[in-house]
Amino acid sequence: MVSVGGVTWDTAAIGQNGSPIDFTSRSDDVYQTIGNSSPYAVTGFGQITRINSSTGFCTNCTLTYEFGGFNLANSTTDPDADTTTRTYTGGWVNVYVNYLDNTRALWLGLQGHAGTSLTGIIVGSGVDVVGVNGTGLLDVVNGLAASYFDTNAMTRGADFRFSTTATTIDASDPAAIKTSGSGTFTSQTQVTEVPEPASVALVGLGLLGLAARRRKLAK
Repeated sequence: MVSVGGVTWDTAAIGQNGSPIDFTSRSDDVYQTIGNSSPYAVTGFGQITRINSSTGFCTNCTLTYEFGGFNLANSTTDPDADTTTRTYTGGWVNVYVNYLDNTRALWLGLQGHAGTSLTGIIVGSGVDVVGVNGTGLLDVVNGLAASYFDTNAMTRGADFRFSTTATTIDASDPAAIKTSGSGTFTSQTQVTEVPEPASVALVGLGLLGLAARRRKLAK
């Protein structure tokens, strides 16, 4: 188990399909705005509701996040499939741990991975958008838990992989598409195991015994 700033997760957890889980967080509340005019930025916020399938990961606290700065690099429309694929560069995600005394701390500061940091697929057009999905890559910058996730273990050497799926879509405003839905953040935790006190004691006794034996032989 690892605990940072009141947030706890089990790096040896097992998923429903029997596969090991290191760190996968789920958000059932992701709200985003997808700009339809320059710079076509993607912004939003959300709350993490599960880590490795557990809802009890943050006792007397919540884990929320804000994101923005993802700017459009390219847009391609497939008229046959009625889809538009948008790729973005840049971007940032700040994850905060919020305490009962109304204070909060930056738990993770993330930035978009070099190159394409976000790929979004929009199904439909105009006011008839019926689907919005996104995937992307992030790198750790700072925060309380930064040292645990600066691993370069995801695709293209990123620290985090994320995805979002919209369940509610409002495309009535020509300037932006507004959505709500769910998302995931996946990473590989970097943990240095701390020996149990008993193990430390045994090692200490072993070193003392070795030193005594050396002194005896030296006489």
